[in-house]
Amino acid sequence: MPVLRSLNETGIERFRQFLRLVRGGQSVSSPAFTFDDICALPVSATIRVEQKQFATKFEMTAYLQRVLEKVDRPDLLEDAGLWSWLALFYFDLIAPERGGQRRPREDYHYILVSGGDRASGWYLNRHLIAGPWELFRRHGIHSRVLLSGSPDEHGKFMYDLAWRTDLVSNRGLLEAVDRLYFDEEANRPKRGATSRTIPGNLRRLIAVLQQLDFNFDLQGMTAQRILELLPPEFDRWKK
Repeated sequence: MPVLRSLNETGIERFRQFLRLVRGGQSVSSPAFTFDDICALPVSATIRVEQKQFATKFEMTAYLQRVLEKVDRPDLLEDAGLWSWLALFYFDLIAPERGGQRRPREDYHYILVSGGDRASGWYLNRHLIAGPWELFRRHGIHSRVLLSGSPDEHGKFMYDLAWRTDLVSNRGLLEAVDRLYFDEEANRPKRGATSRTIPGNLRRLIAVLQQLDFNFDLQGMTAQRILELLPPEFDRWKK
């Protein structure tokens, strides 16, 4: 297994060029600069990462958590080079070919924009590896409903909930969402959870929570207490 690396400025610029070529329709193989010391420096000689296939973002981030917990860096989320290298390393997974073509998203989904301000937080959430990893690191098993989609897609739970920082920072709330909408037996979200017409769907939950937030301190509540506050339309999801 190769050692974990971090792209430097030269490597990030090469990655941008690579993305432009792929968007232009060129069939480009995995770039050699992924392991070139001129572009990508080892984070540690002893920390290695495996080129694995993951069915979901949850599987991917659970694995990466085991790798990254060995990295002794308090500002890990600010390491744009590391997250960009991981996106390059797993590029076939997060930007797969479909119908003989590969259509990458905007650069910021692969090359992390860091800086510690509000704008960089917006980009962090949309990075296809750093954003999901931060959710897993913060919420563990209760992030699985948010991270149930394939590694190359954000998914409806991410679009509707994970990018609302006031909600996704609430540990009790994320546990309540997991208890409502995750199907333990099927190991995926319950059918209809993101429907716009079925009572008690995810968007309806968000609307109810925003109303409750005027009168209750949701940030200080347990999952059970939050579930108890929900109106009867959510009873079907509690079973």
